[in-house]
Amino acid sequence: KPLPFFASQTRLLFPEVGPPAVGRAGAMLDSLFIITASGGYVVERHFRGTTPRLACEPLVERLRSEEHLEGLPGVMCVNRRQALIHILREKMVFLAVVTQEEPPLAVFELLDRVYQVLLMYFGEVSEDSLRQNFSTVYLLLDEMIDSGLPFTTELNSLESIIAPPSTMGKVVQAVSGSSSHVLSDVPPDATGQGGPLSSLTSALGGSTHTQIGGASAEVWWRRQNVVYASNEVYVDIVESVDCICNSNGQIISGGVSGDVLVNSKLSGLPEVLLTLRNPGVMKNVSFHPCVRLHRYERDKALSFIPPDGEFALASYWLPDTTLNLPFHFSASVTYHAEHGMIQISANPKMAVTMQHKQMLIDKFVVNVRLPAHICGANLACQGGNIRFDEDTNIVVWSIGKLSGQENKAEGTLTYSSDFKDGSPQIPSEEKCTAQLAFVIKGWSISGIRLDSCDVSGTNYTPYKASRYTTASGRIDWRLA
Repeated sequence: KPLPFFASQTRLLFPEVGPPAVGRAGAMLDSLFIITASGGYVVERHFRGTTPRLACEPLVERLRSEEHLEGLPGVMCVNRRQALIHILREKMVFLAVVTQEEPPLAVFELLDRVYQVLLMYFGEVSEDSLRQNFSTVYLLLDEMIDSGLPFTTELNSLESIIAPPSTMGKVVQAVSGSSSHVLSDVPPDATGQGGPLSSLTSALGGSTHTQIGGASAEVWWRRQNVVYASNEVYVDIVESVDCICNSNGQIISGGVSGDVLVNSKLSGLPEVLLTLRNPGVMKNVSFHPCVRLHRYERDKALSFIPPDGEFALASYWLPDTTLNLPFHFSASVTYHAEHGMIQISANPKMAVTMQHKQMLIDKFVVNVRLPAHICGANLACQGGNIRFDEDTNIVVWSIGKLSGQENKAEGTLTYSSDFKDGSPQIPSEEKCTAQLAFVIKGWSISGIRLDSCDVSGTNYTPYKASRYTTASGRIDWRLA
């Protein structure tokens, strides 16, 4: 997901060179590689000359040697001329090679957008799906990135130019011997017939003619002639919490990143107006191009003509150390002469759950990383199941649904022995941390709510619905 810390956008990739000259022309990306987690090259596209694969070897070597790929740095300066910027998605690495100063967050965002488009086209992004649809992948990259700069990244616009792969398209391609990936805005001939290919696609229930471009020059993000038998619009507010808590449960550092996601299945050219409760939450916010900024600045309401299908209407970041987590959590690890003790407890805050009765805290998991001198654990829990992973020295407590009952876990820890004299190695000076994971349905931690969703400019009454989800990002809890 995009990094929430905007300060890193000003980081220099090449500090010894200094900031770029004002007005200097160039490309954001020199080359783009898609690599498997084991270091195999699947896709490579060059925009400014050819970048040899040798330039990617520092990252590829780390991929082959590291066990936990999430720990790899997103930016690697391999030499004075080239920097490697990458993201990891579904065990596939999207790697950009950069040779001039660029904001790293902008490159991260472009790489993530490439992944999102490929995911929407193919359903999954894997080595097999990319190889089976390699021609579509390269067509998409050519449309999305022009000379190393972002060009067309809106999904509706891309779908009007490049047809998503389908069973019908593969049959037509096999029979006709030609590719139908690129759509044409040339109308059928004067007789209204498109030839044998048109007859074949019509018999299979498809269309041979799709107009390229948006509904108008001002609404380029929405495809033309959208028609649905059942008109619906869904709004999802999804928030993620990232924070560091001390042993008393106080948040030392943290914040909330949120997305307003819309799934629009509306015919014609509708106008949508979303009014929010507590819109002041959206301070550090970025909007989809369809949002009318002047209306938001004046009324704090989101007015827009939506693209067709799923899209992110707005993304925001709220730095806040006064967040009220909806549960009580405590954990401690103590060391005695013969063995250690671990105690963990987690329970929902009744004041919060009673106020928001539709709220459900689910998929609650606690991971406690223990020192290397702990070689075993005898654990028991009340609620869920608990185990000790000897390979990683992590206690994993999976609670699941965090209900009103008391959830506790405790156990004894076994020390490893010194190979010289057999004495127990007590890690008395080492501190432990716990990582929490959860999903809360029906509740947003920032307090943002949707007051109304009005659809105008149509002759139908659509079905409208909204949902709220709060999930854990990176939550570190320091133990006593």
